[in-house]
Amino acid sequence: MLVASRRCAKDVAACQPQVFLKMQDLSPAVRDSPARLSDRVRNIPDKRAGKEFDLGIAGPPGVSFVPGLAAIDEFPIEIWERLRAQVLARKGADLLQYASSRGDADLRKAIAAYLCDFRGARCHADQIVITAGTQQALMISALALVNRGKVAWIEDPGFQQARRVFAFAGATLVPRPVDREGITIARRSRQLAPKIVFVTPSHQFPLGMTMSLARRTALTDFASACNAFIFEDDHSAEFRFNGPPLPCLQGLDNSVRVIYAGTVSKTLFPSLRLGYLLVPEQLVDSMIRIRSVMDQHPSAIDQATLARFITEGFFLSHVKRMQKLYADRREFFIEQFNSLLGDRFILQIPEGGLHFVAWLRPKTDLAFITRVASEIGITPTPLSFFCMKAQLDPALTFGFAAWSRAQIQEGLLKLASALKAKRP
Repeated sequence: MLVASRRCAKDVAACQPQVFLKMQDLSPAVRDSPARLSDRVRNIPDKRAGKEFDLGIAGPPGVSFVPGLAAIDEFPIEIWERLRAQVLARKGADLLQYASSRGDADLRKAIAAYLCDFRGARCHADQIVITAGTQQALMISALALVNRGKVAWIEDPGFQQARRVFAFAGATLVPRPVDREGITIARRSRQLAPKIVFVTPSHQFPLGMTMSLARRTALTDFASACNAFIFEDDHSAEFRFNGPPLPCLQGLDNSVRVIYAGTVSKTLFPSLRLGYLLVPEQLVDSMIRIRSVMDQHPSAIDQATLARFITEGFFLSHVKRMQKLYADRREFFIEQFNSLLGDRFILQIPEGGLHFVAWLRPKTDLAFITRVASEIGITPTPLSFFCMKAQLDPALTFGFAAWSRAQIQEGLLKLASALKAKRP
C-alpha cells in the first residue's frame, strides 16, 4: 500500500511538475511556520493544545472531584438498550435516513410536556429545537442574534463554555457581577446595551445562588426595554435539595424575551449529546436554519429512544432516584469535608447543583493546595477559572455527585493526608 501511494504521488507530481518542485524548494522555516488562523480562532479563551484535548472535560478516570459530573454508572443502560431495539424494530430504515433539523416530533412533544408540567414553562412542541447539547444551543442563539462586535452580557463568574461560544461568534463580552440575587443589571446605555444576556437563574454557576423573583422581573423588563434576549441555561435544575425545584424564568416572561436551554448531560449521561432550545415563536425558523447549517441533526436513533424513555416514565423515575442518591452523597460529602478539611476551607452549601465552592481559610495557600491535589490526581477547579473581571477570594469548586460514599471518603482522606504531609 505504501509503494502504491508513493507511485500515485509521483504520478500527481508528473502532472504538475512546477508545483511539485516549488513545494520541495520550500525552506523548513516556511514549511513549519504557524498557520494563519482567523481572529475567530484566536479569540477563543482556551489555551489547551495537543493531547490536552484527548480526555474531555471530565479528565482521567478516578476520584478527581471535577465539578458538575453525573453518576453515569447509575444510568439504566439495560432499559435504554431495550427501548433502542424497539424503536429500531418499529421504525427500521426510517431512522437511518437524514432527519428533521427541528428534531424528532415525538421527542419535541415529550420535552414540551415535561417543561410545562415540571419546569413551569409556557410552550408547545413547535417551539422546541433539538440540539447537540447546551454549547450548540448557545452557538445557534449567538449566531442568530449577535453580529460581530455587538454586546453579549455574561455572569461573572460564569460558565466558561458560554464565554468560549460568544467569543467564537465574535461578540463583545461584557462581564456582569453577580450578588446574592443573581446577575446585576446596569442602567441603560445605548453603547453597551446587550443583544443577549446569558444567565443561570435556577442555580448560578459556579456560585450556586438562586435568582430572586424581583431580579427575574427586573431582568425581563430590562431585556424588553433594550430589545435584547435572555438565554436561560437551566442546568441542574432537577437537583435542588432544599425545597421543590423553582419555576424557570421562561415561564415568568410576559415579553417573550427568554430563550430557554436544557440538556440531558446531567440527568442522563453527557456523551448522549442531546439538548434542546425552547425558542420564542418569532425566532424558531431562524434557529432551525442555523442548526441545519451546523450538522443537520443529532442521531435520529438516539432522539427516538429518548422520546420513548421520557413518555414511558423512565426519565422521571431515573431523575427521582438520582435526586435521592445525590442528596445522600451531598450530605456525606459535607460531613467528611468539614471533618477532614475544615481547618483549610469554609464549605459554601448551596440549595442545589452538583458541586460545592470551598473558600480557603489561609488565602495564600491556593497554589500549594492545587499543586498537591494535582499530584495525587484530585483536580477541583479554581474559582478564578470562571472569572473574567471578578476579583473574588481564593476558592476551589468540588464535584461530589459522580462518586460513591466510599470513593468520596477515600478521595478527601487522600487529599487531607497529602496536604498534612507536605505542609509548607
